[in-house]
Amino acid sequence: MSVIETSVNKALRSISHEVGLLGRISKMPMMNRDPRLMSYGIWPGNTKVMGAEEFGGRSSGCGSTWQEAFMGTIGETVERYACAFYDLRTAIKSPFRTLNKPAVAPSEYALFHPEQYAFLKGKTPIEPFTEDTDLYWFPMTDLATGEEKWAPGSLIYLPWSHEKPWINANTSTGLAAHTDPHKAILTGLYEVIERDSFVLTWSQKIVPPKIRISPDMRAFIDKSFPTSYEWHFFDIRYDLDVPSVLGICFGEAEFGKFVAVGTSTRATYGEAVQKVIKEIGQGVGYFRYLLNEKKDWVPSDNYNQLLSFEDHSIFYVKRPDMWFVFDEYRAALETKDIDLHEKHTRSDIDEVRHLVQTLKAAGCDVLFKDISTPDVRQLGFYSVKVLVPQLIPLAGGYPLYYHGGKRLYEVPAKMGYTSHDYAGLNKYPHPFP
Repeated sequence: MSVIETSVNKALRSISHEVGLLGRISKMPMMNRDPRLMSYGIWPGNTKVMGAEEFGGRSSGCGSTWQEAFMGTIGETVERYACAFYDLRTAIKSPFRTLNKPAVAPSEYALFHPEQYAFLKGKTPIEPFTEDTDLYWFPMTDLATGEEKWAPGSLIYLPWSHEKPWINANTSTGLAAHTDPHKAILTGLYEVIERDSFVLTWSQKIVPPKIRISPDMRAFIDKSFPTSYEWHFFDIRYDLDVPSVLGICFGEAEFGKFVAVGTSTRATYGEAVQKVIKEIGQGVGYFRYLLNEKKDWVPSDNYNQLLSFEDHSIFYVKRPDMWFVFDEYRAALETKDIDLHEKHTRSDIDEVRHLVQTLKAAGCDVLFKDISTPDVRQLGFYSVKVLVPQLIPLAGGYPLYYHGGKRLYEVPAKMGYTSHDYAGLNKYPHPFP
């Protein structure tokens, strides 16, 4: 029996109406003009009956084969399942000032701008994270030194409801799961870099170098997508010097015209582009589902009403009058060549070391925690949280965009771009699903 067959057989044990990580899994319908990729979606299990927080978010997966799509779906489910469990007996409730444990200072976390705190006051329990904020801390591991370092529970687990005031709105950035522990850590590291790069690009209105669509890339796209789709790819690698790509795709399905985006950070640009293309392919079926779920929703110009990634996903699908926000990206000239089939040269462990060294050189702390539950391990998975406090997470609520971090204002200027102050940041909602 192959490794993939063994993994699939183990993963099937996660499905149960009574005690499963997920209640059921369903193959998403595919229309004639859809990308030729398989997708699955899930109905999550009830984590609250097991003493955990309620399973947060949706889980889905996509791939060129059913096995790839299925395992991707289970992996994302495991990722969202495990982070709902935590043991307060392993935590310390204390302000940073009197914690007496090694920890990253509150001022280092990329959270909110003072003007955001003023807007949120009275509307949410969110308050500035200071050295006197009393909250729960959990031990993590500093991947650069192997030493213990403590971090707030609300920045590790999702959802988190054990304290007020809040210091943030929960984010899934840095959560990852895989059957290989090193790949799980690597995926988490890639994601925190990817999200930071995207937020820098969108919030600071950067139009980065545009990647030329080579014959190899065109052939790769045409294998799975209608030829009528319009594609744009951008190099969003900034000071961290790790291959990162943003993709924007314009297309049309039976529900109408759409714009889809995807981002990826990987060891090579070719791998990043391929991941972006797959992510965008998953979007068409997701749009169809959300448009049915929110068929009566008409998004207004009050962007503060956008409170979820679901809202952001279909905002521009429902508001084609707003597509002018993409004009500069569409008009940009292709200037960068990449090798779609470039092979990475480092092992997973060496790639983890490389990323940690890169982040440390940029002045970042790199924290890790294995949050695998016993049932997750029995299924053959590892679930982890990677936390890099200085990097900018991605938020699904418009009023909760993370616009307080130093990098948001320092990196663009460092890389030769215009650096806008808070008032000059992009006022339009991001299109990230």
